[in-house]
Amino acid sequence: MGTAPESPDEAEPALHQHLPSGNLLAAAKAGTTLGRYQLLATVGHGAMATVFRARDTQLGRDVAIKVMSMAHAARGGAGERFRREAHAVAALKHPGILEIFDFVSATEEEPSYIVAELIEGPTLRKLLDERRGRLLPEFAALIALPLADALALAHERGVIHRDVKPDNVMIEASGDGSRVVLTDFGVAQILGLETMTATGALVGSPAYMSPEQSRGQEVGPAADLWSLGAMLYEMVTGVVPFAGKDPFTMIAAILRGTFRRPSQVVATVGPDFEAIIMRCLKANPSERYANAGVLASELREFARAAGLVPEAQALRRYLDDPDAAEATLRPRVADAAVARARQAARRGQLARALAEIGHATAYVPNHAGAEKLLRRLSASRLVIKAAIVLVALAAALAIAWLGRPFLQGKSARPGPSLPTIDPKIPPTPSPSPAATGAKPVATLPAATPLTAAAPAGAAPATSPGQAAAGLARTTGTAPARPQTRPAHRGRTSDTVPSPPGATGTPLPTSQAQASEPEPAPAPPPAQVQLPQAGTIALFAKGGFCYPSLDDRPVRDLMPIFRDIPPGKHKVYCSRTPGSPKELAGEIDLQPGAKIERTVTEQAGRLTLARPR
Repeated sequence: MGTAPESPDEAEPALHQHLPSGNLLAAAKAGTTLGRYQLLATVGHGAMATVFRARDTQLGRDVAIKVMSMAHAARGGAGERFRREAHAVAALKHPGILEIFDFVSATEEEPSYIVAELIEGPTLRKLLDERRGRLLPEFAALIALPLADALALAHERGVIHRDVKPDNVMIEASGDGSRVVLTDFGVAQILGLETMTATGALVGSPAYMSPEQSRGQEVGPAADLWSLGAMLYEMVTGVVPFAGKDPFTMIAAILRGTFRRPSQVVATVGPDFEAIIMRCLKANPSERYANAGVLASELREFARAAGLVPEAQALRRYLDDPDAAEATLRPRVADAAVARARQAARRGQLARALAEIGHATAYVPNHAGAEKLLRRLSASRLVIKAAIVLVALAAALAIAWLGRPFLQGKSARPGPSLPTIDPKIPPTPSPSPAATGAKPVATLPAATPLTAAAPAGAAPATSPGQAAAGLARTTGTAPARPQTRPAHRGRTSDTVPSPPGATGTPLPTSQAQASEPEPAPAPPPAQVQLPQAGTIALFAKGGFCYPSLDDRPVRDLMPIFRDIPPGKHKVYCSRTPGSPKELAGEIDLQPGAKIERTVTEQAGRLTLARPR
């Protein structure tokens, strides 16, 4: 809430209130009065609420009043949720959180509304528009730092914002410094935990919704850190990390999780700041920062390394004269980047050194130190490349020298000598088996692998490699490497005896088992498709009791039960958290359904009704 105008079609953070019948919101306009507050002017409105600048006639101060629209105010259970959320946020005392002064419930004559402090300053969205869509990372860190501090306090108190975005951040001048305020804190939680309503309307801002929130899952503090990381990405690049032509394609891109690194979009994003953004945007919540306080510490260290201290005064100087503040900052950041590049080069981290040089030249295009270091690194790279080529050439020559015996047909290692054949003496023919009476010995061609004879009708192996692969598949073991058989004394030919089984000789049992194909594995059992779980949201009209489901404990006035198996479930309600449960009715949950039911009381009995 503040004085910055908002787009008429922009979705306001989700504040609901069950209003009485009648178009009371239409009556709330400039010149009218709500309670003790005189409405002076409309400073912004959206699809969910309208914000007025008003005058507190009793205290004599200007305040901001937000009145809910009729469409969202009529949703069942929103009134109690709105009241509890307003009380929770009012207890958060922090300079970075909008202070809530009052909450007024709806009556027959007036709608409900909240009264908060009036921020005299623009939204972050308007500031980005004025700066052509993006800021230097150092000034972005100055804006994100108080937001991270505010989130740290809220998360400690159990309050999650769920809608961190530039439209909900306001910046105002405060004395000689500045103040960054996160508005509408926690209001997205009022809607419940669903991403979409039963009518298909999208809840929240898709570009800044974490993956778990986009899936409609339970969200925790890490979801706010993801949203803050997406906002940091936009602040320094001018674009959101996950874009789409409509909200649903944008959510699909978030769930895929692929996006360009910020340094690939703009060169002003250095390695240190990019590491902060990338950690915030981790798809797995456990891989993000442990808490918002750790993120705030890294942002504070980043700003101090750039000399932007004290942070509030440094941001005020930027807001007063952005161009002058950037002109002062750019040389200082470039010099520091070159110094880091030199350190990385000395440690042999060439990629980091080149990244820092690119960072420096993005701030100061003709930075003398960056250009000098780049020339030195380029020369060093040429020397390294030349050395690599020389080493490779020397290695090739050494291998060629050592491999001469192989090239000459000789073994590098001494082995059994083969019989020497004189070309002048004709070879002595070997006596035939019939002449000697010996049993015939099978001979194999030199190029034929030593394998068992194939069964009749089998296709021949096309190559030794394929035969070895087939053997490995059959036996389940790797094929043995071919071994060189030493020549036997007295043998004048290269004939070798056939392996067992080649001429009808039965194979040994172990070999026969190895050669037989294994039976085909049994097909895996069909996977049983389990019914899809559903969600049941319960509300107690007027907050007179605490609903619960089946044997689950009583925990809240408006609980939401997720991952509920399909089937019939009993709904109970307790007058107080410690009182006995009273049966209110039964719900037949269909697979994957999302059901909302309101517990009401008729003639002293509890009943279930559909929310209107």
